[in-house]
Amino acid sequence: MKKILTTGLYSLLALMLAFGLVAVPASAADHLDAPGLTPPGGDTRLDITDVYVFQSPSNPRNTVVVMGVNPLAGVLNDGTFNPAASYEFLIDNNGDAKSDLTAKVTFSAPDSSGRQRVKVRGAFAGGRAMLAKGHTDQNIPIKVGGGGSVRAGVFDDPFFFDLNAFLGTAGRTFCDGGETNFFQGLNISGIVLEFPSVWLGSVNVGVWARTVLNGQQIDRMGRPAINTVFIPNNPFEPSGSEPSQKNAFNAGVPKNDRANFTGEVIDTLEIFYGAGSPTARQLAKILLPDVLTYDPRSSAGFLNGRGLADDVIDAELALVTNNAVPSDCVANDSTFSTSFPYLAPPN
Repeated sequence: MKKILTTGLYSLLALMLAFGLVAVPASAADHLDAPGLTPPGGDTRLDITDVYVFQSPSNPRNTVVVMGVNPLAGVLNDGTFNPAASYEFLIDNNGDAKSDLTAKVTFSAPDSSGRQRVKVRGAFAGGRAMLAKGHTDQNIPIKVGGGGSVRAGVFDDPFFFDLNAFLGTAGRTFCDGGETNFFQGLNISGIVLEFPSVWLGSVNVGVWARTVLNGQQIDRMGRPAINTVFIPNNPFEPSGSEPSQKNAFNAGVPKNDRANFTGEVIDTLEIFYGAGSPTARQLAKILLPDVLTYDPRSSAGFLNGRGLADDVIDAELALVTNNAVPSDCVANDSTFSTSFPYLAPPN
């Protein structure tokens, strides 16, 4: 029944988006963000749901980066990673929104039990090379050469949002006393990587993630909800026409975001701030490029990186609607750990 309800609600939202019934489609941080509420590249294994970067709560000298893929793992997919793809964390450490440091994660084909071999390779500041090998879902963290750990497998989806209220299901509205986290009990596939912060080579960095298949970037994400909220949806793109804005955004790079997408962000903000609003233009400069800014010396959360329990939906609802809708009144209900791998176990 849960699978049927889940699929039905996503189908309903897809129809609402397709026919323009939702002005600001904040359905999730970045789940199913291709045209028509589909996964980028048509493969949920390549669909980035969320990206996090935060100071390790168990070792303040370390940084943790997390990439979620496979929305509704176990419902829309089997929770494995695409063995032909690479899953990459990209880091800018000089402020130009270009990748200076990279950690690339690849996987083998799954065996009969669904387990996959994992390999992590990275190039970091000071010529530090990262290398780690292991398997998905192993209970003991995979050690990273030079310091740190990595873990990949199925976890509880850390994202939280009252999607039913957003949809108006059964007359629901935000903060009506019936608040529920639609994502409670759902899973994603996650990659958690921890390493010494000194490897970043800077105290002011930008972090984002991408998935790559056959040399082509399929999806990318930095801050939550940039694509889902601000980039137009066109599920009926004619065959042979130019790529939709959502596809173009997913294939793009942060250094071009302001040139290519500032107008789209301003258009959305002006719905609530008014046409020609200087505030809308100023906020667009903050939201783009789509990179999580992070100071590893600080344990503060969003907009300093993004912690697992940060209520980014409240922050962005208030921002986008000029405080007309300040909250969905839903708090985190995942049981995160203060030790690696920090994400809650799968449901």
